[in-house]
Amino acid sequence: MSALTGKTLVVTGAASGIGKAVTEQACSAGAAVLALDIQAEAGAALAQATGATYQHCDVSSPDSWQAAADSLSGGVDYLHLNAGIQIAPPNAPLADYQFDAMILENYRRMMGVNVDGVVFGLQALLPKMNDGAAVVVTCSLAGITPYAIDPLYSMSKHAVTGLVRSMGPTLAERNIRINAICPGGIDTAIIPQAQRSEAAVFMTPAQLGRDVLDLMQVEETGLTWAKVREDKPPFVIRAPGDKAGPRSL
Repeated sequence: MSALTGKTLVVTGAASGIGKAVTEQACSAGAAVLALDIQAEAGAALAQATGATYQHCDVSSPDSWQAAADSLSGGVDYLHLNAGIQIAPPNAPLADYQFDAMILENYRRMMGVNVDGVVFGLQALLPKMNDGAAVVVTCSLAGITPYAIDPLYSMSKHAVTGLVRSMGPTLAERNIRINAICPGGIDTAIIPQAQRSEAAVFMTPAQLGRDVLDLMQVEETGLTWAKVREDKPPFVIRAPGDKAGPRSL
């Protein structure tokens, strides 16, 4: 029997990419999944195909999060805060991703999804999380290393890794674990088209989905797990001062 059988999982950005892969795999493993996204048509199709429950949710909105929390009849065992975007649309030239090309509306939206979406999600759902629950946040290698192509995206992801690392000890007191998975390039819709070439190698959402579900079962908390290659398991990038040894998933 899977560790997910009979468990409740909430996923953001569930209608595509990594979130879709997690939803599909979790439903196949027997979990009850609340799939949150703003893509109504894709969300409804996902729900029909998997048995998940789709609900419209703008993760940058506290009211939207409260509606999602209110829709849950019981506690939450697993939470995957996955929704994320870059500063410019995928079809934009790479120059549009640079700091001096910033459009305020795009910046506000990106920070709303990437940072507020994590903060408001935790605020709404932590009170509903069961004893022994786990949170996995989709971050990025850009949250632990520089990413000159999109500095503001990198800033938003550094904020998230800081939050995960800092909340680990506090949530441990409630027997809740929180970790961040920080992958390199994944073949999802947010990848700038200008970065796609014959030489570019991207990991698949399906593999990341498996890694996310595995990460929900680890005993550690407050860690950032880097994923750099499809055939290599995630490994911990330690914060300064953390003297623990190497750890792979």
